[in-house]
Parts: sequence; C-alpha cells; structure tokens
Amino acid sequence: MEQTGKKHSQNCVICLKIGDLYSHEYVNNLYKAIRKQTDDDVVCFTDDSTGIHPDIHTYDMQPRDCVGWKHLWCKIMMYGRKELVKYKKKIYFDLDLVIHGDIKPILEHDCDWALIRSKWKGIKFRIQYPHKAKFNSSVMVWKDNTWIYEKWEKDWKNIINKYDGNDDWYAKEYIIPTYLPNIFYSYREGSNPSHYWEGNRKPHCQYQPDYSVCLFHQKPDVHELDKDNKLYQIWNETIS
Repeated sequence: MEQTGKKHSQNCVICLKIGDLYSHEYVNNLYKAIRKQTDDDVVCFTDDSTGIHPDIHTYDMQPRDCVGWKHLWCKIMMYGRKELVKYKKKIYFDLDLVIHGDIKPILEHDCDWALIRSKWKGIKFRIQYPHKAKFNSSVMVWKDNTWIYEKWEKDWKNIINKYDGNDDWYAKEYIIPTYLPNIFYSYREGSNPSHYWEGNRKPHCQYQPDYSVCLFHQKPDVHELDKDNKLYQIWNETIS
C-alpha cells in the first residue's frame, strides 16, 4: 500500500519487484541512483514491499496464477494501473541494470512510447531469429499505454503461452515503439554486433563508460559480479 501524505510530481519513474528474483536492495539501489538525477516520484509495483525505501511510492501488484505465467508480463499489467494516470509521463527501469552516466536524455525524452533499440544484435541475429524483437523494454518512456494493456487483457491467457515475453508479442503484433536515445548497452552482448552476435559469441562483459546505462538482462546478475568490477562498485556505492 502507498504511504500517505506524499505530494506527486508531474512525471514518475517506475520499477517492478515481483517474486523473489531480486531483493529489495535492487529497488533501493535504483531509487538512490535515480534520486541523484531527478526529484520525480519513484513508484514500485510489488507483491512484497518489505525493506523498500520509505520514500518510494509502493503499490500492490500480484502475479497471476496461471500455467505459463512469467513475471515480465507485469510490465503490461502496469500500463493499466490507475495510480499512474495522474502522471503526464512514465519512465520505467528494470531492476537488473546499472546507471553510471547521465540519464537526462531519458528523463527529458518526449514521445508517446519509446523503448531501447537493441543495436548490439545486428543482421546475423535478425537472420537467425526473424520473429524476435529487435528492441528491449528494460527501459521505457510512455504517456498513455492503456490501449496496449486492454489489447493484451482480452487474450492474455493465450498470449502468455504463445510468446516468450512482452517484447516478442509487441513485435509479432506490430505494436512498434519509437526508440530512446542511444545511451544503453548490454553487459553480456556489448554495444554493437561485433561484440557478440557477429563476433565469436563469447560474452563481452565489459564496462563501457561512453554509455549511461548497462543492462544485465542475462546472467550474471549485478550482485554476482566480482567486488572489484567497476559496474559492481558503481552499483554498490548506492547501497549506503
């Protein structure tokens, strides 16, 4: 339940913590990283608010009890939440990422709906996986995506068993976003196709300071990095 007595900003930053894949520390670390760059409200939809920073606006969200359910589908449930109507712009971040640079290009991005363009995948990925999405929803900006939620809600039981995730559903159904500025990279796959998909297919796993946000959308998780890893050190600095 949301804490009372809080005033609301025009825009908000959102995250999801559903299940036990990531601890409350991931939420709090993201909050502290965000707070360094904006005073916008930080909202967390979660099924367990234990340990989450008291200045975060927390709202209950429960996963659906159904064969084939993955918690990533909560990203679409989020579009339909009435608690977000009061905000002009919504800015979403996955928990499994590290912010290590300027995110003003995200915070100030003006669009109806934008995701990350997965520039690191390239032509070989498209040939091998023609039906896979070429974009990534680890970070999103939107104004009103109620229509996407309503489309999904009409057939969600079939959709969750037909598609690997929300990004592939968007791609197959031609629900095509615009793109956020190019300030993202993948820890495992790098920032361009030569790092992984058009290289030797070995995990790239390098800190790239010319970018602002590193995505940990495959193993290892951030907390599993060596303690002397630069990205771990940046992420760990926000704990205390």
